[in-house]
Amino acid sequence: MTEKQVGLVHCRRYDPEEVDRAVERAIGLVGGIGAFVRSGQRVLLKPNLLMGAEPAKAVTTHPAVLGAVARLIVRHGCTVVIADSPGAGTRYTEKNLRRSYEKSGFAALAAIPGVTLSTDTASSTVSYPEGAVMKRFAIIDEALAADAIVTVSKAKTHLFTGYSGAVKNLFGVVPGLEKPVFHARFRRPDQFSEMLLDLNAAVVPVLHIMDAVVGMEGDGPMSGSPRPIGAILAGADPTAVDVATSRLMGMDPKSVPTIAAAMERGVIAPECSNLEMLGDDPGAVRVPDFRRPSTHPGGPAVPWPNRQILRFLQRRGTDLRPLPVPDPERCSGCGRCVLTCPAGAMRIEEGRAVIDAASCIRCYCCHEMCTDGAIDLVQGIGGRIAARLLR
Repeated sequence: MTEKQVGLVHCRRYDPEEVDRAVERAIGLVGGIGAFVRSGQRVLLKPNLLMGAEPAKAVTTHPAVLGAVARLIVRHGCTVVIADSPGAGTRYTEKNLRRSYEKSGFAALAAIPGVTLSTDTASSTVSYPEGAVMKRFAIIDEALAADAIVTVSKAKTHLFTGYSGAVKNLFGVVPGLEKPVFHARFRRPDQFSEMLLDLNAAVVPVLHIMDAVVGMEGDGPMSGSPRPIGAILAGADPTAVDVATSRLMGMDPKSVPTIAAAMERGVIAPECSNLEMLGDDPGAVRVPDFRRPSTHPGGPAVPWPNRQILRFLQRRGTDLRPLPVPDPERCSGCGRCVLTCPAGAMRIEEGRAVIDAASCIRCYCCHEMCTDGAIDLVQGIGGRIAARLLR
């Protein structure tokens, strides 16, 4: 199996000069920018723009990293378009895009010669007959019009998939309110991951950059906490970049659903034996106590007796996952959770969000998109037992 190369460069802070050097060196380790784009091309830079959020919150790709990649590509003779479709609870409109760009610090990047911030919200349907679980996707037109796509992801935990990185980042080329449809159809993380792999095969970026200078731990991808890691990574294969990044975050790559699914498909070798790390020492920036999301507690090594108890609970039909429950004291009644819920389990009553627990599919889109921080994750008895067994 072909070696999957990932360049890693230590970068401890978002100082523009330090980030510029780290980005150029990381890409240089895997062949240099000329190996991925050609002069005269229109290149789409696809960041993680989950929603408009201050860079210090680590919700989105940091503008210093996005700007460094943009300048490098422009120097190679290309034009750069920055585009993304924010999360499922955000209507995909020009006004909302401008607001998200401004709040995330991206708006200033439009001052770089050769760089444009797209507010085009058009999309088209793309057929992908080879897909294992999806044969067509709605894709934003900016992705389809580009000669090449370069993703610039953020290293984060994720309540639903456990980890969010390069493979998951491409979900942003699916337009706004189309996203809940996928959560309704692919209700388990393993099913959702199969869809993401089909998407990454239907729309193929040429290069993936990872902003792991500061990641997000805990209940990501929106409500976690910033956690310094200290690295910029680059590679042509998104799964390889995710393997390297998840290890920095103290995870067993096989516990990440997208990586496990990629191994099943033969995208990457079992045990990731064909991954070649280039550059600085990963061990120097690995964070073994990186806090996992509350929906994915514990580590990969669960003792045999504990596994048997967990299997018994699952055979009885016990749902071990926490239920998202709105807090009426913190809820503003904005309705974002209602808009984003793929199962129609959320509603507004007397100006506050209410959940129908029986209808909830535990995708956590409501928690992900709540700007009030008003969605609590409440464990049932089975979930509390499982959390103790997984420690």
